[in-house]
Amino acid sequence: MSYEYFASTLPSFAFGAPPPMAPEALLAAAEGNLGAADLAALGALLSDGPSDHPFVTAWRDRETQLRNAVARARAARLGEADASRWLRPHGGWSAAVEAGVAAAFQEPDPLRRHRALARLRWDQTLELAGLDPFSAAAVLAYAVRLRIAADLAKADEEQGLARLKKTANSEQRTANS
Repeated sequence: MSYEYFASTLPSFAFGAPPPMAPEALLAAAEGNLGAADLAALGALLSDGPSDHPFVTAWRDRETQLRNAVARARAARLGEADASRWLRPHGGWSAAVEAGVAAAFQEPDPLRRHRALARLRWDQTLELAGLDPFSAAAVLAYAVRLRIAADLAKADEEQGLARLKKTANSEQRTANS
């Protein structure tokens, strides 16, 4: 199904830019503009709800592969030989995901690693969206990119350091009690 009008009304944004709207606003705007199955898939992507929509399944397979690769990389860093208890089954395979996770784990800074993994997720949505910018897959990929942008907007170095100091102070007070 093609959604020329709806897709053309969505504000464009680039990786690293603040999200142009809240995910809830996208869902509200999509009502009446998407077919029932695509609208349900959009809702599932935005809320992590259940769905058997082909795009949602494909995205979740990529995300699971990415998380598995992250688990293997973290296990290797910790000297664990077997990460299998952390791995989950998924369909499909993307060499780009494996290479992207390996590259992200070359970053020594956790925030930069987080951004590299977010960029990998972003790029995977573009691949899954296909070539038709007015397709259901393109609209659903937009929703995933919106969530990625919202996540990145929350990842702030100063806030992270403040949380770390608060946690360290809390643990220090607990240890002194």
